[in-house]
Amino acid sequence: MLTSPWLIRLRRCTRRLGINKLIGRVLRHTGYEARFGPAVSAEVRPGDTVWDIGANVGLYTQEFLACVGPSGQVVAFEPVPACFMQLQARFADHPQVRLKNVAIGETDGRGVMSLNVDPLAATHRVVGQPSADGETLQVQICSSRSIVDDEPEIFPNVVKIDVEGHEGAVLDGMSNILADRRLHCIGMEVHFALLDERGEGSRPRQMEQTLEQHGFRVRWTDSSHILAVR
Repeated sequence: MLTSPWLIRLRRCTRRLGINKLIGRVLRHTGYEARFGPAVSAEVRPGDTVWDIGANVGLYTQEFLACVGPSGQVVAFEPVPACFMQLQARFADHPQVRLKNVAIGETDGRGVMSLNVDPLAATHRVVGQPSADGETLQVQICSSRSIVDDEPEIFPNVVKIDVEGHEGAVLDGMSNILADRRLHCIGMEVHFALLDERGEGSRPRQMEQTLEQHGFRVRWTDSSHILAVR
């Protein structure tokens, strides 16, 4: 329903009218994301390996650490140096947390990130080309498939994705692990406006279909967050 073509067009129209920003401000004050975090955490089992893709300063990493128990682990991926330093300080005494100073994407290589003025903001994002507006940063990008090939011991059971419009590329890079039944939950924020800006307006529906084709049951915890489980 949320990814139907007519609703995508409606979102686009209301975005142009500035309605989406107003709704976003209201939702932020009502804690709309409060349903997503607990929903993902509820799927984490003791002993699981959880990937936090787009870890920022580790709020979800901290929650997942409490869920996996002493036999589990959390792998936090964060490419922005200032945020990564916060992760290092926060989890220095937690050997169950592995920190990766990389972005996750479709293929291995280098990419450009557009940085928010606030170095610890959660809105830094991978962009196609450097822009004259604002600060940018070259970062390393790895696909999930290459991470698993290099370190099979950190194959994920649960994956949380929040990458500011780069989520389609992240899912594309998971092609070799989506069919593996050890992966039983994916929680993802879908940034409709940013995907539209990238020319990927149809991506939300494509991502839903990809997950469903691999046996996941997909539901929306709110208008921006997918929870896929099997």
